[in-house]
Amino acid sequence: MPYPVEINDAPALLTRHHMAADFAGLILDQFDEILRQSARHPLVCAISLHTPVVGQPFRLAQLRRALQHVRTHADSAQVWFTRPGEIAAHVARLPRGVVPGSET
Repeated sequence: MPYPVEINDAPALLTRHHMAADFAGLILDQFDEILRQSARHPLVCAISLHTPVVGQPFRLAQLRRALQHVRTHADSAQVWFTRPGEIAAHVARLPRGVVPGSET
């Protein structure tokens, strides 16, 4: 499963010292661009969140703002909102050859 380094609250907020609004902006920009690119082929917009980091009360409003944008986007009906385990199960059910490297 993709584990993003850039769209990951721990390094963004704790190491790179972004503000919560900056991290929310990263989520918005990443989602919007991946949604545009996914018109050509399926993509995964992975967002890594850790409760002790982004779950702090002073950061929650910005996370809510970003997630609200994602959930209410005009094209959100084309997005599969899910978790890594569900993606892994879906990929496991795909026929051989669909996923690169699964041909053999």
